Amino acid sequence: MITQHQNPISKKPHHHSIGKERSTTSDLERRRQFLVSLLYWTVIAAIAYIACRWLLGTVWPFLCAFLFAWLLRAPIRYLTVRRHVRYGLSVALCLTVFFAVLGCILAALAASAVSGLQELMQYLPGLYTGIIEPVLTRLRTWLEETAAYIGPSASSLLTDRLPDISSSIGSALSSIPVRAVTGASDWAAKLPGRLLSMVICVIATVFITADFSRITAFLLRQLPQRARRLTLQARDSAVRVLRSYCRSYGIILCVTFAELAVGLLLLRQRHAVLIALIVAVLDIFPVLGTGLVLVPWGVLTLAAGSAPKGIGLLALWLIILVIRQIIEPRILGHQVGLHPVVTLAAMFLGGRLFGPVGLLALPIACAVLKSLDDTGVIHLIRHEDDLT
Repeated sequence: MITQHQNPISKKPHHHSIGKERSTTSDLERRRQFLVSLLYWTVIAAIAYIACRWLLGTVWPFLCAFLFAWLLRAPIRYLTVRRHVRYGLSVALCLTVFFAVLGCILAALAASAVSGLQELMQYLPGLYTGIIEPVLTRLRTWLEETAAYIGPSASSLLTDRLPDISSSIGSALSSIPVRAVTGASDWAAKLPGRLLSMVICVIATVFITADFSRITAFLLRQLPQRARRLTLQARDSAVRVLRSYCRSYGIILCVTFAELAVGLLLLRQRHAVLIALIVAVLDIFPVLGTGLVLVPWGVLTLAAGSAPKGIGLLALWLIILVIRQIIEPRILGHQVGLHPVVTLAAMFLGGRLFGPVGLLALPIACAVLKSLDDTGVIHLIRHEDDLT
């Protein structure tokens, strides 16, 4: 009887140990799944980074050809369906007009760049002797007077260091033409390869535009059913996001143009509206921006002795920079459906990882992924409904 009463009691630790082993096993399984998922997405991110960083520099002629062919679909369809022009003639007309306009734009930009460099080379000697050297002389006199007022030790230290500082500034300024010539020589050495890539891009655009539907249908047939549906959904989402981006940067351009026009008119600058329009267009590009124009302009104006205007130009640049940093994430986030913090983080990481292209491309990629998640094609983000 005693043993019969003790048997149930002796089984309790056995059940407890089994439950503990099961919980330990489930914890280990969850950790293993987490590590496998982390490794998987790390490999995917590394492959995507390598592809975007290095592969795009090689296959860009064909990517541009696909982009050009996709842009020409609408006018070709208009001529074929609405105007009843033969398909081959429509393709030839659209390609001719497109490359003629593109060639004129590139030729005008190249001519402007060459003339600007020539004027800069002619302006540099007079810039140094007429503006920079007098400014350095006044700065040296002010530093000597300040050091003498502080004490003899500071004056002797400054006297010893001033020749080195002057020689460093002079050598830096004298090396600007040499660096410009070196950069132009490097660019000219790479010119044949770039011309070959451009020729390949033009030829590929002609072939892809002529058979765009057949080529895209062939590529889609090579994908599995789920990947094909994901590709079509991603294409539609990317088109919507790009339209929102164009709308957003149109708003930002108008705001920047208004700020520049008002600021330059207050500074009584001639041709203020035209200058504001040119600088606002440059501000769209991440590499350029208003600082490329306003900062050197303000510094040179200060050096020339016009302190109020120079300070006004620098203050105008600072105001535009601060306002853009505030409104750009909000406008982009509102248009493409991302939170301003996510948009700002994507712009920052894209710029740091991929340069100016990533500054625009990574927010677009995040918006496309969010759109695919909202439509249920993919599941990357946990929503409130998933926790109930």
